[in-house]
Amino acid sequence: MSSIASLGRVTSGLKAAQTGLQVTGHNIANVNTKGYTRQQALQHDSGYMTVGQNGGRLQQVGMGVSVTEIRQIRDEFADKRFRTENSVLNFYMAKQSATSEIESILDEPYGASISGMLEDFWKQAQKLSTNPSGVEERLAFIQTADVLMKRANQIMGGLGDYQQHVNTQVKDAIKEINDMLYSVRDLNDKIAKAEVNGDRANDLRDQRNLLLDELSNYIDIDYSEDKDGRVNVKTEGRNLIDGPFVVELQAKVLPNGSGFVVPVWSDTGKEVYNLNSVVSSSTGDDTGYLKGLLIARGPMAADSNTSWDNIALNNKESVDKLGNSFVIPKLQKQLSELVGEIANVVNDTLSGTGIGDHKGAMGIPMFVPKNSTDGTKLPAQPRLEDYPDDVEAYNQAMKDYRVAIKKHLTAGNIQVNPELLQDGGYNKLGTVDGDPDNIGDNSVITKLLDEWSKTREWPREPEGGWGTADGKAPASAPNGKNSNFMDFYAEIVSEVGSEGSEYKNKIKEKNTLVTSIDNDRMAMGAVSQDEEMSNMLKYQYAYNAAARMVNMLDGMMDTIINKL
Repeated sequence: MSSIASLGRVTSGLKAAQTGLQVTGHNIANVNTKGYTRQQALQHDSGYMTVGQNGGRLQQVGMGVSVTEIRQIRDEFADKRFRTENSVLNFYMAKQSATSEIESILDEPYGASISGMLEDFWKQAQKLSTNPSGVEERLAFIQTADVLMKRANQIMGGLGDYQQHVNTQVKDAIKEINDMLYSVRDLNDKIAKAEVNGDRANDLRDQRNLLLDELSNYIDIDYSEDKDGRVNVKTEGRNLIDGPFVVELQAKVLPNGSGFVVPVWSDTGKEVYNLNSVVSSSTGDDTGYLKGLLIARGPMAADSNTSWDNIALNNKESVDKLGNSFVIPKLQKQLSELVGEIANVVNDTLSGTGIGDHKGAMGIPMFVPKNSTDGTKLPAQPRLEDYPDDVEAYNQAMKDYRVAIKKHLTAGNIQVNPELLQDGGYNKLGTVDGDPDNIGDNSVITKLLDEWSKTREWPREPEGGWGTADGKAPASAPNGKNSNFMDFYAEIVSEVGSEGSEYKNKIKEKNTLVTSIDNDRMAMGAVSQDEEMSNMLKYQYAYNAAARMVNMLDGMMDTIINKL
């Protein structure tokens, strides 16, 4: 009987070594599998049988070896740290990507830059002041203004197009998140079924952990595992996965006519993110690529008529506070204010009379809107030929027209008056002040140069006032600046560069931390071929030893049973 008992003990060793070889082979086969965590066969003694007693001490014989479990070598605490920091990293990657694209659109300082065109416009105005009636000077001045405004429109169009691109990214992110949620839920079900008898579904757990890593790119997640092995996932304090149930995110179109979407809970229809407070590292809510996209894009395309309250996250604080503004709308508002102010200053200054066939009649505005900005019909520009005997009536109509178009002069919607670009259109530029015959008078152009260099307070007060109780700029407005046109634009570009640099530093900092945590995870859980080959030799020797014992016991039993 002892031989048969010994055979059972040796067989248990044979099976344990075989399991160890299988686990080792599985590790080596998945050395390059993304998300795979190395596995380890845990062994323990099966128990002992008492065969006697000697001097008060039990004499025992081992009953063999058993494989307790096949476990993953994984640090769950490191996993949570990785996913938390990875979420922050991707938030800043979304914002940095936006500022990088904005810098490309602005193309400063070496490309087709607005700053260079502002300088060119100033130089052409100086040349025009030396010969206000010169055809060449007037044409060059108009052409420079046309180039400047077309570039401004191009920039605003580029910002608008990029907003639409980010909006598409928001939609894609919502779809990706939902797909991953359902995949995690399905893996939860498979793991629960596979482990119902006490086994470990390690490969399925690896797939689920990889999905949680990827999910942390998009949103900040909190998760926990229940007694059945299912992972329940939360974000923003709400359940995304709770047992067999999944709460999807849906893309809801904002009602402001922008066509932009925001993520909402599928069961309540409420927005996932309440973007009404500063989002920064100090508040600890700077998490997730999706939130970064939403803050970069903003809720609408802004212009000079957009309220600063709609651009600030927390309208009780200035948009200049880091993390308190929608990135693209803030720039759109600033550029629109600048370009609109330039258009109004030039139009208001060049309000003298023309020359040539427009002599004695008020000049037409240099800049006019392309479209209405409030849904009303644009007023028609008066034509001198419609007032053959009453120049005064024409001049009054032109004054009224100039006032009526002001509210429509916003960046992206301004063009040089098409009549100025027609043959002989330069005659309609209102450069003559007083005596219509004094066409060489440069007082109007000198006034324009003075206005151009004049220091102005930014942000500009709207035509109808700030609309606040004290008549002052709202708390959400940028910090006041005093500068001329060119300096103000330089400050805008500098702010974009400064924010981009801040985001790059955050990315560098978080990337170092995420990489360090991931390296720690890999040091513990990654497959080392050298270590696995060592384990393979160990289990192979154990298997061979057990096999020899089986052969020996088989021979002994054969002799006892068949030959004695």
